[in-house]
Amino acid sequence: MPAVPNRIPTRPLAAAAVTGALLLAGLTSPAQAEGDAFRVNPYLQNPTSTSMTVTWFSREDAPGELVLSGPGHDGTRLASDPEPQPVLDYTELERQQQIPGLEQGSWLQPGGNVKHVVQVDGLEPGQTYRYQVNQGGSSRSAQFTTAPNRKDWDHIRFMAMSDSETEPLGRVQRREWAPGLGAEDRPSAAAGSEWDQTFGTTTLSGTRVLRYPLTEDEGYRRNLATLHSQQPDFVMYPGDLVQGGGYQPGWDEFFRHNAGETGSGLSSTPVLPALGNWESFGALNGGYGTPEDRSAVVRSRAKYHAYFDSPANGTPAHTDNYYRLDYGPVTVITLDPNNGEPDAVPADTPAAEKATGREYRGPGTDTQSNFTRAEYEAAGGTDLSDFNPGSTQYAWAERQLASARRQGQVVVVQFHHSAYSSGEHGLPMYHADTSGQGGTPMRQYHPLFEEYGVSAVLSGHSEMFERSFVDSDGDGVGVHYYDVGVAGDGLRGERRDGPTLADPLLRYNEFRRWTADQDEREVWRDVDGVRQLVSGGKHYGHLQVDLTRQGRGRTKATMTLTPVHVFPVLDADRQLVRTERRVYGDVVTIELDARGRVLR
Repeated sequence: MPAVPNRIPTRPLAAAAVTGALLLAGLTSPAQAEGDAFRVNPYLQNPTSTSMTVTWFSREDAPGELVLSGPGHDGTRLASDPEPQPVLDYTELERQQQIPGLEQGSWLQPGGNVKHVVQVDGLEPGQTYRYQVNQGGSSRSAQFTTAPNRKDWDHIRFMAMSDSETEPLGRVQRREWAPGLGAEDRPSAAAGSEWDQTFGTTTLSGTRVLRYPLTEDEGYRRNLATLHSQQPDFVMYPGDLVQGGGYQPGWDEFFRHNAGETGSGLSSTPVLPALGNWESFGALNGGYGTPEDRSAVVRSRAKYHAYFDSPANGTPAHTDNYYRLDYGPVTVITLDPNNGEPDAVPADTPAAEKATGREYRGPGTDTQSNFTRAEYEAAGGTDLSDFNPGSTQYAWAERQLASARRQGQVVVVQFHHSAYSSGEHGLPMYHADTSGQGGTPMRQYHPLFEEYGVSAVLSGHSEMFERSFVDSDGDGVGVHYYDVGVAGDGLRGERRDGPTLADPLLRYNEFRRWTADQDEREVWRDVDGVRQLVSGGKHYGHLQVDLTRQGRGRTKATMTLTPVHVFPVLDADRQLVRTERRVYGDVVTIELDARGRVLR
């Protein structure tokens, strides 16, 4: 059979406006090519100055080959050892699923799930390499650049986004657009209104609200195109990649966007993932299961482990859960906040003793009330990792922070459950209005973060864009915490002190400094007789982080954190003209000394 070539875009063009033509017509669908052998295109993990991990999935159980060209390599051939992954097979419920608006089964992939991993070593720092992967009669080609030497670098750019929560339903679903600052000027959300007939409306907290003009699928797709147009060195995903880790079509959609027919940015830009709560959820395959049977959770986490292979952390049972990766002068520490011990549930606190309003009694010990370690292990799970002080993970994190500080690294941390949140998941387990998934227990890490000079902590979970700043000792040098949960799913606002949108804001997070919901006013104007949003508001987006070397005085580097959103421009007929890369007003620049510590 002749080869089916497909050259993966390595660095999309940078542009302020990303047009529909670029996104919809500019990519050929390799999955639709006759005889294509790839289930998932090659994607990059574990970037270092001298190595890269290349992973792909084929439909058939047969070896593949990676051909590498670049400094020190002139057509080096590396064979893969195929590993079938039965945990990624479809369930009967998935095969029979009906999704309104889509042809039944049109989202399902043919063939099996066979994993291929090639570890590429012997590379040179800061160099670009081209590679081609040959699998069956098909091929893919792309390029990557190794990390610089930690002592010899000029500029590093990376991105962070979470809560993409991909699923086939996202192709036709538009999410509720929670009203924020300036929403009183929005077009009518009444049933039968122009907006309702075009994009739909729904009820949120007892109020009729607009649905967002982009589907989840289109929002995520355009967000990724905008992100990759800026040529990042790597991408961080602090959790909730899919709408249910145990739901295989969710994983198919994630890789359709990131290493597949819609986009393949991860073929040239390495990914640093983290476990979110949704990676433990089985979706239609049993959700979180029952206390008697948590096999749905075990299967969900097993799928995550099948797709990602992170650096070792010294505890084999906890592999992939938490890890450290050094990218030149940057150390990224990834934590797993999904199992706190002792386990806790809202019912542990009697109704008369629950906290209300802004009352805070401490962080608590657990971030989820969905399952316990005992239940999980009874179902055959072995990989849960407690995060509280005294745990293996906590001790590991302290060692890595101390090591990175001794080496003079710039330290960034990621984990899913935002420790400081004004949103849905910002309340501890003992609060009357808790979601049962609050991230406050992760505040126990803040003393370590401040002691060892962490520059930023990147999280998600509440599906909003937020920055908090915590300076415990009041010396003016603290830690910036971000919720970057606006990849492509929910567009939530700040939590209210009551059940309706008319209630005042709760403002439980006293460390809040900025949210897109309440600090980026929606500006609506009549354009050609049609009410249009011209600026502001909540949109899908990501955080861009630029680390730039400096040579003046004590400041040896600056880190600029830029909140980016993808703004939809509509015409008078409410048709999408384009999306534009826009920057919110809360750009933060941190100055760092020669040891990687924050100066201010």
